Amino acid sequence: MKEPFEEVLKQFTPMIHHIIHSLHIYKNQDYYLQEGMIALWEATVTFEAEKGAFTSYAYSTIRGKLLNYLKKEIKFAATEEPSDDFKLDAIPYHESTIREDMEAYTQNLTENQRKWLVEYIINNKKIEEIAFETGATASAVKSWRRGALRNLKNVML
Repeated sequence: MKEPFEEVLKQFTPMIHHIIHSLHIYKNQDYYLQEGMIALWEATVTFEAEKGAFTSYAYSTIRGKLLNYLKKEIKFAATEEPSDDFKLDAIPYHESTIREDMEAYTQNLTENQRKWLVEYIINNKKIEEIAFETGATASAVKSWRRGALRNLKNVML
């Protein structure tokens, strides 16, 4: 490409927005726009005129990079979400020490988050069992879990 990158960017920014929209990306659009711009720059650097038109090359490069970035984001989000198999290891404590520690760590939890903690971790019940016993939905119990783990993590750090 002979023209300055700023001109190429101005010309292909609508294409980047179109690709973002076609991939149904609605969150963090600024990050994806930046990734698209980086992909456009890479396309200008690696483009070989004898292999075809720049427009189609730029489109496929940008779309491919955005799909790869989207896959990484989804994989990262999946690893950040706690699994249903999360269990705290049993540590041999005296019962009074356990109670004192539990009081200290759970003072920032809501009543529902404490219910999840006691039923899931201590009584070894599944999410569905807790939901049935409390009259809540499984997704509500999972929300309690997320909040409890977030609060516990903040207290322990």
